[in-house]
Amino acid sequence: MPTIIAIVIAVIAIGVAIGAWFRPIPNPEAPAAKTYSDQQVADAQKAVCDAYSLVHNAIIVTNNKSGGSDPTAILAVAANARLSAHAGGQYLADILSQYPATQSDLAQGIRDLATNLEKLTLEYLGETPNADQDPLLRSADDATSQIKQHCK
Repeated sequence: MPTIIAIVIAVIAIGVAIGAWFRPIPNPEAPAAKTYSDQQVADAQKAVCDAYSLVHNAIIVTNNKSGGSDPTAILAVAANARLSAHAGGQYLADILSQYPATQSDLAQGIRDLATNLEKLTLEYLGETPNADQDPLLRSADDATSQIKQHCK
């Protein structure tokens, strides 16, 4: 009798296993997009636009300096310009990550500008000829125009 019960349980277990094997896999539902309040969106826009203004100003100030004829001063000015581009790109990326409620167009412009600034830093450090940097500079200008549309 215990043997028959064990066989019946084994047959039932095999049937359940076979049924599970051929059962279609359920389609996972895509998670709903996170929605943000108007206040969260406004706060994100202000923070991101403020960050852009800070970075833009730092880059303008450092790139408009001159080292005169002193080679050491010229190198110091160039180093500060490179630092402002790198730090600016990183800062924009950091701020954007802190404000996920940023409107998608503005966020894309910030991401593009941050990437361009960091790549430009490497181009400057690698002493890439100016002509080879032009596409990257145009791309940074396009991103800046996109950002300025949102940060009026």
